Amino acid sequence: MADLRVVVAGLVHDHVWGMLPQFAKLKGVRLVGGADPNKPLRDKLTKQFGVTRTFADWRVMFRQVQADAVLICSSNAAAGPIAEGAAARGLDVMVEKPMAATATQAKRMAAAAKRHGTRLMVNWPTAWNPALTKAFDLIRAGAIGHVFSARVHMAHQGPKEAGCTPYFYGWLYDAKLNGGGAIIDYCCYGAAIFANLWGRPKQVVGIARTLAKKRFPVDDNALVTALYPDRMAVAQASWTQNPDFHDSLFLGTRGTLETTHGKLIHSYTNPKDYSHWGADRLHRREVSLPALPAHLRSGPAHFVHCLKTRTAFVKLCRPETGVIAQEILSAGLASEKSGRRIRL
Repeated sequence: MADLRVVVAGLVHDHVWGMLPQFAKLKGVRLVGGADPNKPLRDKLTKQFGVTRTFADWRVMFRQVQADAVLICSSNAAAGPIAEGAAARGLDVMVEKPMAATATQAKRMAAAAKRHGTRLMVNWPTAWNPALTKAFDLIRAGAIGHVFSARVHMAHQGPKEAGCTPYFYGWLYDAKLNGGGAIIDYCCYGAAIFANLWGRPKQVVGIARTLAKKRFPVDDNALVTALYPDRMAVAQASWTQNPDFHDSLFLGTRGTLETTHGKLIHSYTNPKDYSHWGADRLHRREVSLPALPAHLRSGPAHFVHCLKTRTAFVKLCRPETGVIAQEILSAGLASEKSGRRIRL
């Protein structure tokens, strides 16, 4: 089988520098081109990965470089046009989360891939998290009964404080390029997880405020609540929390699942027992987490595996899931502006 020729469009999403080494290590994959308006980033691509065909404009790259697939690591707003242009040229696409800046852009991306018969994958780092993927399996298997409430809490002290480059936080702090502030960057993880497990909610309530960073151009803290007929799910985001927090909680009628620092904890009581009667009534165990298969350990590994084997992407990374996640986020912003619930 011929090598899969991959180009990268956009180098301003710092996650790209973690994914490019993963692509480079895969057998049967060649990095053959890169595009970004920033020359220092193009030079870095050449120096670190030997990619000599670099361009300021992704359109020129698409015309001049023969490729099979493209990794998009641009601003959220720029991802849409790049993905549409790639689909029109028959290129399969892997776009770094959260897919786009708005639901409208996300829908256009998915429609373009469908129209041109190309593959589109949204890379959610949570998809390769053993604790979360095991939690998904247990929830779907009914291990904790009906899940009536969920919370995904993603937080740190802010992109700049966390060490992101000016190329990255420069557009994260721009509401048009990002889509918002913390609500887009960090509530997106919860929105995608809820879409993955339960699909499109009936209503959304959002709060996005600047609470701690003075003279900050976008929201630094946010809450988005997805309301389903029989459950509520909260995505919580902070760019001001010290220390970091990146975990989730799923409440079921027969128990609770919580991720904590890479571990998955299952807590429950036996029928007719109540945990507040005493610790001896509460069962709490750490769930065993088998090693994930090689093609489920990173976005690049999964993307290439599915292209070469012609198999489906995991549900979390499919465009239809990404579109619903984006709808939840856009509805959250609309709710913040209107002060009302938004019906989907």
